[in-house]
Amino acid sequence: MRRFSYIALVLLSSCFAGCEEKIDMDEVYQIGIVPCQRQPQFFGTTGLNIKRSALSTSEKRTKGLVLVQFPENNTDTAGRKTWQHLSWSSFGFMGSITTDENGNVYTIPVPVVNMLDNPVEKQNTIYKVESTTGEMKPFAVLPVNITAETTNPFGLLGIYYDCSAKQLYTCTVAGSTKQKENGIIFAVDATTGKITDKLLGKDAVALCVCGITGEKRLYIGSAVSSDIYSIKLTKAGKFSGNVQKDISLDMLGPRGDDKARRIRFDKNGDMMVYAVEFNYNLTAPTEKQESLYRFRYADEDKKWNFIK
Repeated sequence: MRRFSYIALVLLSSCFAGCEEKIDMDEVYQIGIVPCQRQPQFFGTTGLNIKRSALSTSEKRTKGLVLVQFPENNTDTAGRKTWQHLSWSSFGFMGSITTDENGNVYTIPVPVVNMLDNPVEKQNTIYKVESTTGEMKPFAVLPVNITAETTNPFGLLGIYYDCSAKQLYTCTVAGSTKQKENGIIFAVDATTGKITDKLLGKDAVALCVCGITGEKRLYIGSAVSSDIYSIKLTKAGKFSGNVQKDISLDMLGPRGDDKARRIRFDKNGDMMVYAVEFNYNLTAPTEKQESLYRFRYADEDKKWNFIK
């Protein structure tokens, strides 16, 4: 009887392991390429021209999130205007931004020049801006790994929303150093704010989900090297299998050691890597020179090739 129960348990476990819900191939190839994000509803209440407006966290001398209306042309000096909700400057300086299919905005804190406005204990918080009201509030507080030896001033770096699984991906480098990666990449349910999965031991700045290779994968721009890695994702957005190295920016561009700050894919499936210098220290955004690198996936040899 005991042996029968054991066999039944093994068979049941095997079924769960092998019965993972598959992603339709037509759906896979659209992930990360066909945009699903929508403009926040509150844009229409700001008085700005919403066709020429975008959210920014890199405005000079402005703390938090800012909505910027860009001029129609280079001579239109009066066309550049800004708008800010009262809550947007309440939580210090902000970094990466991502938006969901309902227009809700998610952003993460980042220290600039010093840590006075961004204390360590609050750097692992994801903030959400409601699409309808524009109000910013803490959405999810993720675990902080701080030791007495920690000198790294950063917490969360990079955030990306995957519409296909309704998951947020972000990485904390709190507790990491240039010599040792203690980072954690989190998958967070965008509805509840609950952690659904973790990938340990990876410091990442850039994160992006795409299915151009025929597999749904999370692309990871390393914080400690010029490499870009990836890991397969299930339909529900959980990590599956091992991390693999796909691309290196080493010796490319004017600096030769750039780190991927942002990864996105164009309508043709080309990977666009926006990269900067990153050394775990505080540098004003205006001092960071960004370069764009473009890669194209070759089906025949299963490899990403540098285009320009």
